[in-house]
Amino acid sequence: MSFPSTIKVAVVETSGIFTFKKNGASTVVSGSDGLLLNCLAEKLNFNYEVLVPTDGEWGALRNGTWTGIISMLANGSADIGMALMTVVEDRFRVIDYSTPYAVFERTFAAKEPGLMPKFMAFTYPFNINVWILLLLLIFTAAILFQKVMLKNESILGSFILVLGSVVWQAIEKFTTTSWKRILFGFWLTIATVMPFLYSTCFLSFLTMPGKLQGLENLEDLSNAVARGKYKCLTPKGTVDRVLLLASNIEYLRKLGEEIEKHNWEYCYKQNLDDIMNDSTALIISRQMMHMRFGNPSYINKAASKDTFGVWNIAVAISKKFCCKRRLNEVVQGILSGGLYKKWFDDTVFLENLKQHLNLKYTKPGIALTTEDLKAAFIILSIGLALSFLVFLVELFTAAKFHANYFRC
Repeated sequence: MSFPSTIKVAVVETSGIFTFKKNGASTVVSGSDGLLLNCLAEKLNFNYEVLVPTDGEWGALRNGTWTGIISMLANGSADIGMALMTVVEDRFRVIDYSTPYAVFERTFAAKEPGLMPKFMAFTYPFNINVWILLLLLIFTAAILFQKVMLKNESILGSFILVLGSVVWQAIEKFTTTSWKRILFGFWLTIATVMPFLYSTCFLSFLTMPGKLQGLENLEDLSNAVARGKYKCLTPKGTVDRVLLLASNIEYLRKLGEEIEKHNWEYCYKQNLDDIMNDSTALIISRQMMHMRFGNPSYINKAASKDTFGVWNIAVAISKKFCCKRRLNEVVQGILSGGLYKKWFDDTVFLENLKQHLNLKYTKPGIALTTEDLKAAFIILSIGLALSFLVFLVELFTAAKFHANYFRC
């Protein structure tokens, strides 16, 4: 049987993947899948008519009825479907597929977290566990020294002396023996090493502040969505939501339930930069993320480290279509020659060329500013104020003591 002279192609327009513009009787297509369609048309010698589903969906099963492109293929109103048509088992009941020509990893993308506030930079060199351990060591040493070496001091006095040793102040007036010197030397080692490590890291945190902890994987996203801190959007008319709901992994299933409950979705036609904010994540493939946002080095968005699915991308074919075998032969030839990967990479480059050209390099400043040292100055001011207050208390207390003493 000869290949049809004209076929109907159902697509969902997606920037960089498949876009078209009708110019009179002709249709001009672009994007990586648009180039694939043109190559198929040239090799198989056919013309094509581009159709768009009225609901703008690829195809999802709702209440026993397929939507979007899958519905058009199932009822025969289209011959093939293109533009990110993923191979899904349930769809084989109503349509066929060609040989897959691409593989997309499904994950999520979110904005990278901001920088840690410099106001609290003095706490960053050590994590919470180290700070707790250091405080416990100081309290333990204060009690131990008061019982063993500083018997003439109170617990408070011993604590002040031990705390002072951490900031390189001397400890005086204690009884010494050989084993007490060993104990004291052990403490001095701690009191020397810990401040040294702290001061070494402190300036690094001021000049190059770290980033706040973000979402590293899908479990983090699921927990954040459950707590109401994030919302997660899936592409409209895809099977992502269905697959999340059917997952055997509990946190993926809970994520799907939250998405279904709030009906969170987005369309590839939208400006994704406007959708993504500090509390919004998008279910998207790594490949589409590069297509829409560009190289990770130039953007403030990041993809998750893990994935919840690896989808094969193929040409969806109506079961009523006559020439699946011949179509497959050409697709396999394109795949073997690496043509689709080249088309996709070229499209990614062109889609993001303007963004790269508009980038302006600014030399980062590395000098410390007053803002960087604000916390240190505030702490110093509080310390000086407390010292002055203690001085006034001691002054008036001593004056009152002398007045009462000489009166007697």
